[in-house]
Amino acid sequence: MDRQLIYGFHAIEEALKKRHRGADLMVSGRSKRISALIALAEQKGCKVRNVSREELDNLSKGVDHRGVLLFLSDTVSSGKKPTTNRDFDTALQQLATGEEQALILLLDGITDPQNLGAILRSADQFAVDLVVLPERRSAGDGAVVDKVSAGASLHVPRSVVPNIPRAVEGLKKAGFWVYGADMGGDCAWNLSLKGKVAIVLGAEGRGIGRLVRERCDEIISIPSRGHIDSFNVSVAGGILLYECRRQQWSD
Repeated sequence: MDRQLIYGFHAIEEALKKRHRGADLMVSGRSKRISALIALAEQKGCKVRNVSREELDNLSKGVDHRGVLLFLSDTVSSGKKPTTNRDFDTALQQLATGEEQALILLLDGITDPQNLGAILRSADQFAVDLVVLPERRSAGDGAVVDKVSAGASLHVPRSVVPNIPRAVEGLKKAGFWVYGADMGGDCAWNLSLKGKVAIVLGAEGRGIGRLVRERCDEIISIPSRGHIDSFNVSVAGGILLYECRRQQWSD
């Protein structure tokens, strides 16, 4: 059975909170943080194994493990697949008919796991209702994403779709106003981001694809006065999510 590697204290902690079966905690040495993870693993009924530093290095696949690794099988506490994975059409219908305010984030070609992890961490903090990713040209899941997101990747609802342009069309039909992020767009501060909103982020350098851009209702940007031409995509995502939720939560 394939097992998912989790590393980083925060990511391991969040993974253990969600599981009590199908998890093996491998530790080498002791520290206050490692001891806390061991206690949590034992509380959740997970296996804890003390291994040599050499064995942990071999298991880590080159990541900076800091003396502890967690391996997850595909079994979770409920015996089902992780609840973060949602069917797009079902999730969209629920959000379209649910609360007045909703926020969906679409990622068009984010292939860097560092960026994806950082974006998911912001998505968790701003309670994004759904993150939509393409089947191709996406960083996907992985240990780096879990590490950089500090475990947020285990909480953020996500849907994987075959085609982002088609997903944008579905959002518009469901009553969402879709904003594409690009430095040439209208200032986000001057727009109303309340109601049912979807924000599209594109890849570093390339930006959002032409077909996606053509389907967006509006292109928005972040005002800046720096010496370089744009924000890192994960930083831009955090700023836009903040502004959207600031407006939506201000009532």
